[in-house]
Amino acid sequence: MHVEMIAPPHDQPLSRDEAARYLGVSRYTLSSWAARGTGPRYSRSGKVRGRVWYRVRDLDAFIESRHVAVEARS
Repeated sequence: MHVEMIAPPHDQPLSRDEAARYLGVSRYTLSSWAARGTGPRYSRSGKVRGRVWYRVRDLDAFIESRHVAVEARS
């Protein structure tokens, strides 16, 4: 069976579970990154325990920021 992944629109808000799937990490990893301030940007709706939302463009920027360029050795 072939499953095609379709990227959501750039400004679509994703839940933490959806964002974790988008990045290919666990929800726990994404939560840990958020607690340490090392993960992608996110928004919180409500007060202290409000829902957490991620924008696709922020997830893409996070992926790009972790890109490692490897120089060829001669």
